[in-house]
Amino acid sequence: MPGEPAKTRSICVGTITRNRPVMLKSLFESYARMQVPAGTSIRFVVVENNDQPTLSDVVETFRALLPQSTVQYEVEPRLGIAFARNRVLDCALDAGDDLLTFADDDETVEPDWLVQLLAERDVFDFDIVGSPVRLAPHGPDVTVWQKMIWSGMDRANRNSEAKYLRRRNAGQGDRIRIATGSWMGNLAFFRRTGVRFDNALALAGGEDWRLWADARRLGAKTGWTPAAVAYETVPQDRLTFAYQYRRSRDISIIEMRTKLNKHRTATLLRLPGSLMGRLLSLCLYLMAVPFTRGRTLVKAASRLGSIVGVLRACMGSESAHYKRVSGT
Repeated sequence: MPGEPAKTRSICVGTITRNRPVMLKSLFESYARMQVPAGTSIRFVVVENNDQPTLSDVVETFRALLPQSTVQYEVEPRLGIAFARNRVLDCALDAGDDLLTFADDDETVEPDWLVQLLAERDVFDFDIVGSPVRLAPHGPDVTVWQKMIWSGMDRANRNSEAKYLRRRNAGQGDRIRIATGSWMGNLAFFRRTGVRFDNALALAGGEDWRLWADARRLGAKTGWTPAAVAYETVPQDRLTFAYQYRRSRDISIIEMRTKLNKHRTATLLRLPGSLMGRLLSLCLYLMAVPFTRGRTLVKAASRLGSIVGVLRACMGSESAHYKRVSGT
């Protein structure tokens, strides 16, 4: 009614974590510097995906940084990213929050991250909105090989961001797959539809892309903004060709198995052409190595992983990418 104050919206800032207390502390410190959008209140939900709590001291230190905010700490003993994300989602729904965000425990966020995410959501009335996750600068103690791998990862990441920006500017932001590394969801949509992260993926990963696809099928409006920036810390154990290979292999297993489950015959008919295209690009990346100072070796490792992942998926393999935690 006229004259009544506008309702304060509640934003749940969700975090899931497992065995990465040092990087989690950096995320918390960036949250403590984060601007609170006008007309909102924020509270934090931290879910540790473990069989017992190990982060009480880290969470208490975070609480001391933000004495005006509520910090809810939960333990989800069922191992799997989707279980942990759904625990956060359920906490937000049970508390009556209006909006939910996610950033990963190996990231930090810019001070205006939450303001920018909310602004984009409100302008277009999005049910799900995402934004860039850039690579944080590597540390001073990396080797020459690790610098080269980081450079290749950074270039690929920036190319993807540029592609997303072009799609957004062309009015095709709904075609951008939204990952939970930098994410905001409208909880009214989740209450209405009951959509959840797929627990069947267990340790495979890809639960965020699947939720985005499921939400779109249920009519969700989705988009992406370049203005809300998060930064991913890349630990040295990811700065190897073996890790790039494994990550691409496991993502390809998830994607291929999804396609096989939905359209098995059509997917198998397209398989020879897909493999030939991947083999050709692998050869081109290897041939370009002398002219790119080795940066295309990262793409070559990823492409080889994708080929192996597709073949393994056809033979019934499952991904368990997150069984091993990097950056501990």
